[in-house]
Amino acid sequence: MLNNELPEDYSNISLMHYSQLLNFLGPFGIIVPIIMWSSKKTEVKDMDAHGRAVINFQISVLIYSVVFFVLLLISMFLSLFIVGILFLFILFFVGIALALLMIITPIMGGMAASEKRLYKYPLSIKFI
Repeated sequence: MLNNELPEDYSNISLMHYSQLLNFLGPFGIIVPIIMWSSKKTEVKDMDAHGRAVINFQISVLIYSVVFFVLLLISMFLSLFIVGILFLFILFFVGIALALLMIITPIMGGMAASEKRLYKYPLSIKFI
């Protein structure tokens, strides 16, 4: 069946975008969208494109978070010296920016999906 022939369900697509907010409750922010995407990608129009955007963003955020925590550990070690304190100060603002990115962009993605538009996630690396 062609994508044009599939039924539309933008409420489910929006919900998939919003489900990324579950990141703050553990790994559910990536697990729930993967389940939603894989179960409906061939049944709902545009679910595949939106699902790929969400999963790519979640993988990107995971990579950014791992790098952030590695740098945080390094800066904690370096905080024994003056350089580490400055690095911790900078990482504090980077951490706030990362948290805001993880909150604001899924909301914007869900709002765009409810308007039948594909949201282009900022800083998202294309994996799939």
